[in-house]
Amino acid sequence: MTDITLEQNMAAARQEYLVPGREIHLKNMRGYRFCEIGLITGTSQDNAVTSIWNTTGASDPTPEQFAALDADAIAKETGALQVWLNPVRYWMFDEFDVYEVGEDRTFGGITGTWMGVVGAQDIMKATVQGSYYPGYIHRNNMFTFNEGSEVYRLDAPSGEVFVMQSFTPYWDPTLSEENLDQLGRRLELPGGWSFYPAVLDRKLTVSTAAHDHLGHILQDNLHNIYQGSDEGRAFSYIP
Repeated sequence: MTDITLEQNMAAARQEYLVPGREIHLKNMRGYRFCEIGLITGTSQDNAVTSIWNTTGASDPTPEQFAALDADAIAKETGALQVWLNPVRYWMFDEFDVYEVGEDRTFGGITGTWMGVVGAQDIMKATVQGSYYPGYIHRNNMFTFNEGSEVYRLDAPSGEVFVMQSFTPYWDPTLSEENLDQLGRRLELPGGWSFYPAVLDRKLTVSTAAHDHLGHILQDNLHNIYQGSDEGRAFSYIP
């Protein structure tokens, strides 16, 4: 018997959790605090998927509440193979539009909204196994950075540009929005990579619409998350 594929599991997760017609549209998001809980399901390493619940607009988790989450207990309660916990972090864009949203769910007192599904190997590669390794996540959304906002670029040797979507002080408590412009001094950049801040002279949108709702994401060595230009498909322009 042929095992089900990763794509079939992703489609099944969308069918199970997506609430047709539900969307989220939020402004004044820069500095907004959130965390994420991911349930990993599947029958093999190749077809395992991570369904992600994001607390944006649903709850305001404190670092203490996040620290109290018990991944093993959540896995047992939900029947997941494993639970991925993305610690408290802060959005760096100004507006947040999500065009596919699912059910709300509460885990250990923290409520999140289902906002996407990704191959478990991809999310681990992009956010757990190491830094500066991009992977794709399925999500139907758009981030907007307003004119005059400061953005933080990572430039890859391939020529792809990544813009910070969120930062976290979880691993470096001294990190804050006020000193992100100096982040380049703290990063352990691989050869050929560069980091620098830029003030936008016009609005920048970052969208997954042009590539089957796939976002190209990576983390730096301090676990800040960036989304890539994805061969020009994701950015309205390169800042």
